[in-house]
Amino acid sequence: MSRDGTNLLDLAKRGNVLDDEKVRKLVLAAGLSSNESLQDTAEKAILGKSVKHWKYPFESHSGFDGIELGKTFEEMPFYLPSDDLMKHFLAVGQSGSGKTTLFYSLMDEVERPFWAFDLKRDYRHLSNEVELLVLPWSRLKFNPLRPPKGVPPRRWAQVFAEIFGHSTALLSGSKNFLMKSIIQLYRLYGLFERVEPPYPSLHELQLLIESENMSFVRKTSNYRDTVLNRLEAMNLVAGTVFDCSQGYSTEELLERNVVFEFDGLSRDVQNFLMEILFAYVYEYRLAKNQRGAGLNHLFFLDEGKRVFSVYKERQSEAGIPEIDELTAKMREFGEGLVVADQEASKLTDSLKANTYTKLLLSTGDRKQFESVTESMNLSQRQKEYAQNLDVGEAIVQVGSGSPFPVDLYNYELEKSVTDEKLEKLMTEEWNQLSFEERRETPEFERATGPQQEDSSIPDDPEQELQLSNESDRLLKDIVEDSFKPLTQRYQQFSSSYKGNKAKNELVEHSVVIERHVRTRDGKRKLLELTDKGRNYIEEELDIEVEQKGRGGVVHRYWQKRIKEAFENRGWTAKREMFDADVYVNLNDSELVVEVAMGNNQREIDHLKKHLDSEFDAVWIVCRNQDVLEGLKQRLEENSLEDERVVFRLFRDFNTDENLPS
Repeated sequence: MSRDGTNLLDLAKRGNVLDDEKVRKLVLAAGLSSNESLQDTAEKAILGKSVKHWKYPFESHSGFDGIELGKTFEEMPFYLPSDDLMKHFLAVGQSGSGKTTLFYSLMDEVERPFWAFDLKRDYRHLSNEVELLVLPWSRLKFNPLRPPKGVPPRRWAQVFAEIFGHSTALLSGSKNFLMKSIIQLYRLYGLFERVEPPYPSLHELQLLIESENMSFVRKTSNYRDTVLNRLEAMNLVAGTVFDCSQGYSTEELLERNVVFEFDGLSRDVQNFLMEILFAYVYEYRLAKNQRGAGLNHLFFLDEGKRVFSVYKERQSEAGIPEIDELTAKMREFGEGLVVADQEASKLTDSLKANTYTKLLLSTGDRKQFESVTESMNLSQRQKEYAQNLDVGEAIVQVGSGSPFPVDLYNYELEKSVTDEKLEKLMTEEWNQLSFEERRETPEFERATGPQQEDSSIPDDPEQELQLSNESDRLLKDIVEDSFKPLTQRYQQFSSSYKGNKAKNELVEHSVVIERHVRTRDGKRKLLELTDKGRNYIEEELDIEVEQKGRGGVVHRYWQKRIKEAFENRGWTAKREMFDADVYVNLNDSELVVEVAMGNNQREIDHLKKHLDSEFDAVWIVCRNQDVLEGLKQRLEENSLEDERVVFRLFRDFNTDENLPS
């Protein structure tokens, strides 16, 4: 429609809104100007005020507290209550309509931790604005066969088989074969007697199925070949992601904002990782009975049809997908889904039925438009209005309430985080994440027999490890002093080049792992022995390996540094006394120190025990501020606030200034 001054004035008269000063000024300014943007603003203001006008078929919307995402066309702030996100959120719009910008706004404003599955490297740029851990898949360590804490192995075997089958398009027969193989594998690892390390990985599952005697009937043989085909591809494409007994602590990652970058992985592996992480968190919450506490955590997923595919939902031979059932169940445990897609017609009916808040952006496609408007129950006149949405404009429906238009805020963000910059921003964070290497039980080794050559399996344990003399010399030095900087270790060689070559040989053969700590002199690289390295030293070099202190080399470094810091102030300090990381005594005063690498309940359990032992003070020394704040919150939740509890950071011990005199 032409929007010259006469038409706008006529529209305002018919809407009976000329008595509104703001509208009157906008109409006058638009009539004197040929600026289309100004005319568009004036028209929206007129229509927003004249809610009874046939061209504006929406009711007024009242603002309320929550996350402010934009303004209604009546110039009222639009707030979305955080707890509404627990009931799930769906946004549909074509490319460039504003979905990513909307995600930026939500991620920035929501006050709960979130995980974002990123298939296009969009969200790494938020690390300049939001405290964020970005994990490219090449940096990820996750063992999907390790049951979540508190979840019985037999139950997890069923869940895993359902998720793996859904993401890789297995039918019921193959899924059942997979589940039986997992249960057999769990027996070989003794997990039905005690659920503790070591845990089998997808590599061990592949080996077990490969070693099966092929005295099967033809149909069973087909199931085996189908499952093995999927597993081989998964392990090959995923690189080192599944190459671990225990991956990064899921419980600790749930306390942080994490972006999982899956760009570069095959579609099946991407889908499997997203779905199994959904299921892992749900089963963990269920086992912990974490119900009814409001919003705990959010998942963000663009290209929602990748997980919530209507075609798989309608594939009756495979049964109802587990991921569909999770959609309805997760809200009870405070887990919210924020899903976006360009093609609503390809999303599951379950997702559309179980999203409390729906947001329609410009679709550019009649089929997709009808699919969303049908689920929102828009009237014919509301549909006609919604067909003319511009970029960043949306129709929003919350629950069963009336829909209304919203002009979303434009989240301005410079997309400047390259791979090189990400490496600089995240290297220290990545180095603080810990995992445990794969290990095989004797029962598993006997069941699978001699291992076949397989490029996806690192070293053949039957093959004798042979290292150079320089590597042997470096290993002896590690045994003598676990905390010596690499630069000092290289001084025993004729050149730093030779020292670095020896170190690389040890890393390549999985004899040592490189770790980093930030000291008063800067960043220090430490070398931590693996089980394989300790066995080599004891058997080939005939040296007994003694470890002073608990945990990994970084944990033990800070135990030693804290002990020395107290000793420098004249206190008596001991490691591993009274079941504390460090015990400190000065005359009649006693305190204990716990070194907290992560925000987990174990630290609170130790704290409670020390408080019950009536020490004068209990110090919790934390890896970073996130861990510190998380443990403080756990302290409150467990009603353990006590004036004897003192929180400190690792960096405080780079000097002695923060210690009692």
